[in-house]
Amino acid sequence: MEELSVRRVDFIEAFNQSKFQLRYFSRTNFQVYTPDWNVMPVNRLFFPLINPNGAENYIEDQHGKNILAPGNLYFVPPYLPTRWKLSGQLNFLSIHANLEIFPGVELFANCSKMLVLPKQQEIEQLLEYVHSPSENTLLDSQRAGALVYTILVSLIEHYPETDFWGPLSLRRYSKIAEYLIHHGNAKTSVSEIAELCSETRESFSRNFKSATGITPKQLIDRYLIRRCVDLLSSGNNIKEVAYQLKFSNEFAFSRYFKRLLGESPGNWRKHHEIISFAKK
Repeated sequence: MEELSVRRVDFIEAFNQSKFQLRYFSRTNFQVYTPDWNVMPVNRLFFPLINPNGAENYIEDQHGKNILAPGNLYFVPPYLPTRWKLSGQLNFLSIHANLEIFPGVELFANCSKMLVLPKQQEIEQLLEYVHSPSENTLLDSQRAGALVYTILVSLIEHYPETDFWGPLSLRRYSKIAEYLIHHGNAKTSVSEIAELCSETRESFSRNFKSATGITPKQLIDRYLIRRCVDLLSSGNNIKEVAYQLKFSNEFAFSRYFKRLLGESPGNWRKHHEIISFAKK
């Protein structure tokens, strides 16, 4: 009985360390073409609704192009390189959310492919919340958030368990995660975070990649681009973000941002205005 009690405590603590946050929720249409691979620090749930252009509209990952069929759910994990082509006539529901298993670590961050799931019944219910009257916002926001959270958790079953080993292994590097959350910026180096673990740069890089499946530089970039997005979404202008994150100038920041996300900070902000409510 004592062993069972301990397991329950661990179970509760593990869940309570997680954090869900809805970042973007909109039915819209706008033209997108990203010829270069780009990433986003969020889980993306994409529901095509009206597609008059057929195969012209697609999302591509390293496994191939996925033509956008109305009714399907297209799931793009955080940090997965993709290329997008959306015509201005394509109408869609787009939802962005974070699901961290502990601070700064996305559950789906190491998943190596997007998912295409046919004919999702949740679409109609989600669309109701898009058009929710303002007097119902508080309650409907909870219903919408709960539904998105449920959908995300259900997607765990569509990936092999090994895809989650890397993010789970980052628990042993919680000191680094905490440091990057509070102090990470454009000048943060691999040597700097290796010192936190009392290792040389070479030894740390080797051990970290073996344990997590990503390089220390990739980890730094993940935290940095997430911070870039948060600051832009909070109303900071490009010059302010560049200054706060210690880029040499706003042009260096814009180049970095476009290299990772596939579009300029200004264009990104026009298309991804943040909305947020959280389970913490």
